[in-house]
Amino acid sequence: MILASFSAFVWVLGDAVRSTEGLKPDRWAPLIAAAVLHCFMLLFLMVLWERVLAIFQASSDSPRPNRTSKSTLYTAYSRSWLARYIPGRIWSMAGRTILVSKLGVSKDQVTRSIIVEVVLAYGMLTIISIALLTWVYLHPIFAVITFAVSVFFFGSALIKTRSFSAKRTLQNIRIPLAHMVFQRAARILFGGTYISRNTTLKGLGLYGAYSFMQLAFIVLIAASFADLTASKIAVIAGAWGLSLTVGWLSILPPAGLGARDGLAFILFSQVVGLPAASSIVLASRLVMLMTDLAFVLAVESTTKINLQSALFKIPFMKISRLKT
Repeated sequence: MILASFSAFVWVLGDAVRSTEGLKPDRWAPLIAAAVLHCFMLLFLMVLWERVLAIFQASSDSPRPNRTSKSTLYTAYSRSWLARYIPGRIWSMAGRTILVSKLGVSKDQVTRSIIVEVVLAYGMLTIISIALLTWVYLHPIFAVITFAVSVFFFGSALIKTRSFSAKRTLQNIRIPLAHMVFQRAARILFGGTYISRNTTLKGLGLYGAYSFMQLAFIVLIAASFADLTASKIAVIAGAWGLSLTVGWLSILPPAGLGARDGLAFILFSQVVGLPAASSIVLASRLVMLMTDLAFVLAVESTTKINLQSALFKIPFMKISRLKT
């Protein structure tokens, strides 16, 4: 699996290198804007995860849930982020769980916060991508209907599953199969935590905004290498969203290497030339890698600055206490 994914990436890379212009973009401004947007997306996703974890902590059954500072949570998040580049999807999720649990947070809460993040992010990303492709290949009205119906059923399923997290509700199910399905889904997603309907709807909206930023990122990358029309933008954005989902589902390759790149290259080539399609895919991979590193360094640097400022304050606090 890993060898096949690496071969697919080398295929895309070779096509980009063999092209007449190589990886040289026609316009640099969209490429720079894409890098800035991706940095903001990473920060946005990190803050969203922290809020999801806070919801699970606030709803904990323990009388005094652990209060962990945001800076330490952000540091643990950033350090586990680069584990995406290790073969095997489990390392990033397990790394975050281990690092955060060392801060005194329950492993169950961390695990469920990650699962909710994945379900909401990739669920909304897939829905938006399918709606965009429906707009191009079928009809705009069908696209609106597809998006509205998909979001409705997706949100309803989350709300319904959340309602089944209470044991008293599970007892009302008389069908054994339905009882088993909803019970397992409720335990995996929410455990015994109660999440309100408004919070679920806000989660759909916020992770939907994150999904739109993901699609805007690839459109900016594509605008650096090709002239785009409205229909081309929709196809590239929709294809990218599906490629990201497929890349996440391919567990073994690091960061979806090959699976995401190969599918995106095939779908992009339907609306732009082969050299442009390969350049877009490879440039997106390079920009994401560089911004991932910049994101981790920025979080680490910020944490060290806060720590140093705290250390400088300690002696003065002690002196003031001695004087009094």
